[in-house]
Amino acid sequence: MVWSPADLLWSLSKFAPLTVFESICANLFLVLIASLGITPVYNLIKGNQFPTKGKHVYVTGGSVGLGRAVAIELAKQGAHVTIVARKEGPLKETIELMKQAVATRKDKEIVEQRFHWISADVTDREQSVRALDEASAHFGGRVPDIIMVCAGISIPKLFVEASIEEFESQMKLNYFGSLYTVHEATKRMAATGVKGKVVLTASTMGLIGFAGYSGYAPTKFALRGLAESLRNEFLMYGIGVHIYYPGTMFSPGYENENLTKPLITRDIEGTKGLTSEEAAKGLFAGLRKGYFGITTDFDTDFLRISARGVTPMSNIGWDYLLGLVAPFGATSFLWETNHKVKNYGKNMLKKDL
Repeated sequence: MVWSPADLLWSLSKFAPLTVFESICANLFLVLIASLGITPVYNLIKGNQFPTKGKHVYVTGGSVGLGRAVAIELAKQGAHVTIVARKEGPLKETIELMKQAVATRKDKEIVEQRFHWISADVTDREQSVRALDEASAHFGGRVPDIIMVCAGISIPKLFVEASIEEFESQMKLNYFGSLYTVHEATKRMAATGVKGKVVLTASTMGLIGFAGYSGYAPTKFALRGLAESLRNEFLMYGIGVHIYYPGTMFSPGYENENLTKPLITRDIEGTKGLTSEEAAKGLFAGLRKGYFGITTDFDTDFLRISARGVTPMSNIGWDYLLGLVAPFGATSFLWETNHKVKNYGKNMLKKDL
């Protein structure tokens, strides 16, 4: 008797009818396969869920690395962009690169884009407020439409070898440097009815912690907690919140990290990674699809699903499918890293003797 999609398909073959148990399993499998297409179809219907053309986008950390790459991508997309960082020289260089990028755009509908740079230390609350004031002044006092916080620092060291000052400096820039900007900007958005967007930049280390990143990972876990809280709370204001979990990025910051990075950290981390430009393109690909938690490599996506908690899915079918094997993969990684760290400790002890 044909009573379900699986039975109907099976009836077209010459094999014996499915048993009830086989039918249930087959139908569950069909539902899983079908679910893989739900999100892509939804995204196709919704279209670009993160339009930037003609929008005023405010980018912290816009002088180098990911922040610079994001600013250049925004220039190509037709956005008005304000970049913020401490050093004037690199800021001016980024502005010139943005102007050059505009020349590569095929869409010339927006004739005049406004690019502006502001020298400010985002770890200082007063300077963060002043920078937002200046950026808004260029647009008749209106708060920027989109806030993208990219400023950050990593000083990888073994916990007992790091100074308290190094822990404090990473938290000050990575968390509070983001918090000051987002808090001030969203207060203004809520007060003036701006249905804006906020994009926080975490890291793979906002989903997992291991040896060498005890000073860095907690700052990114803090940003994850902030993003998850704001995503829910800001529904009342119509403000969208996203968080990016980039993996290793080959940038000036990465080169500085390697000056202090322990060998065990390098061993666990591996050598795979993306350029800042590739990371920026991946970020916007996720934003256009409306993803809350955005990743650009399989390992980090695996960790996102393993540690997803109560957050929106990116792709319903993919998240469920990968979620079935995530506990096994996470356990395997746990055993592997534990083994490496124990061996590293034994070798260090032998050297001391």
